[in-house]
Amino acid sequence: MFTCNDHTFVVCAYGESPYLSDCISSLMNQKQASKILISTSTPNKHIEQIASSYSLPVFINNGMPGIGHDWNCAISHAQTPLVTIAHQDDLYSPNYSIEMFRSVNASKHPLIFLSLIHISEPTRQEAIS
Repeated sequence: MFTCNDHTFVVCAYGESPYLSDCISSLMNQKQASKILISTSTPNKHIEQIASSYSLPVFINNGMPGIGHDWNCAISHAQTPLVTIAHQDDLYSPNYSIEMFRSVNASKHPLIFLSLIHISEPTRQEAIS
């Protein structure tokens, strides 16, 4: 049975996104908390300042930047068997972790968990549970 100690949100941060803080805030506000860290191939003061304000570690990816490489690095930075790759402009419902654990724990051999998203025009994507 997986618990919050088995899960990490890895926020993939690029450049100077104005949405990064909102994404992290939505992860911090989960009803069932998980570890959170930031992974980036574009380190800068903006990312460092936001990470510092939330007391989150920042991992800098080595090698050639690209989405596949960045996601593989993001997963490798987590020290848990379950990882959610959170894009910097995503917002997560406060129930996301609860629903994710319920679904994963209902499976005998979970391999991957995908969640639905709700797109609110003209705003950003918001995950729903």
